[in-house]
Amino acid sequence: MNIVIKRNFLKNTLFYVPYVIYLLYSLINTSFYAKYISSYGKILLLICFLLLIIKEAIDFKLNYREGILVFILILISGYSYIYFGISQSLLPIFIYSARNMDVIKIFRISYRISLFMLLFIILSSYIGIIQNYISYSATRERQYLGFRYALYPSSIFCNIIFLKVYLEKENISWLALGALLIGNYVLFQYTDSRLTFILGLLLLIVSAMTKKIPAIKRLALNRMFLGIFFLAALFSIYFTLNYNYLSDWQANLNEELGGRLGLGYSTLKFYGYGLFGRQLSLVGNGLDEEGFLNTATYDYVDNLYVLILLKAGIIFLIIFLVSMTIIMRKIYRRKDSYLYIIFILLALHGVIDDLILLPQYNSFWLVVGALFVGKNFNSNT
Repeated sequence: MNIVIKRNFLKNTLFYVPYVIYLLYSLINTSFYAKYISSYGKILLLICFLLLIIKEAIDFKLNYREGILVFILILISGYSYIYFGISQSLLPIFIYSARNMDVIKIFRISYRISLFMLLFIILSSYIGIIQNYISYSATRERQYLGFRYALYPSSIFCNIIFLKVYLEKENISWLALGALLIGNYVLFQYTDSRLTFILGLLLLIVSAMTKKIPAIKRLALNRMFLGIFFLAALFSIYFTLNYNYLSDWQANLNEELGGRLGLGYSTLKFYGYGLFGRQLSLVGNGLDEEGFLNTATYDYVDNLYVLILLKAGIIFLIIFLVSMTIIMRKIYRRKDSYLYIIFILLALHGVIDDLILLPQYNSFWLVVGALFVGKNFNSNT
């Protein structure tokens, strides 16, 4: 018995320690604190990788389901390393390693660390430890609040909203809902991240309605949403490839989406796309570690689906969409209405930006392994 307890403690430690390191590094790297840790990035990620390998080496077993999961995640990890970078290539390994862990505990850790780091970075920017960059344009003013891009703090807070609502479900207090609503609105006022604000607001509204009318969560479990990732991808790619700025309604849609259609169209037209991806270095509005803006021509594609098509190719995009549809089907079969709603919103989030690929903006990747192997991680749905 003692041997089993010690073994389980060791396996838990070998997961949670690298996960906390990975999450902290990912969050800090989005802020102006990045310059203090960037030189240690590869070492920290290597340590995380080695600890996870050691964890999996303990009582290593591989059944048919896990074998399929390993194959898919190795493929995704390899693609991610080539086209998106070392940090994102480590996420599939965490997904696999989390398959037999306490998912709710992972979410609680993610929630607490994300909330603490968000407040810590914002406070640091206001007392002058790191800079609070402010960008001005003809129509908007955006404060970066200690982060390297204005969208980062609001996206982190959107993930915090998702985590809190999922952890508490209909038991979430009105006080907590009110605090999240105020926080979401305040960040919107400072960062002007409109679409992210709307997604967080939608989940808060659904959560509030579910507290009063519990039957609503059953209505959300509709089979029509199983293909939401495919629909979001088809919508994004079709309207991007066929964008015509001379069309009034398309120009209006482009404006509502923050210019994403026009930019996606011009970038795809310039670089093209194919079955396989290509290594591209796209220029966005994010700042470097010292707070300087890249002066090269802006060509970054925010839309997740268009970006995957552009950088990773048609094959990887299909693999991604099929995988997400399988995940939606598994959530639907579990009748986990809150998780189903969150993944619907994540699919819509992908139309706005590609940040949901990263763990600091989307903690729900860590549930994928448990879903695939059929682990019962939460019965209160």
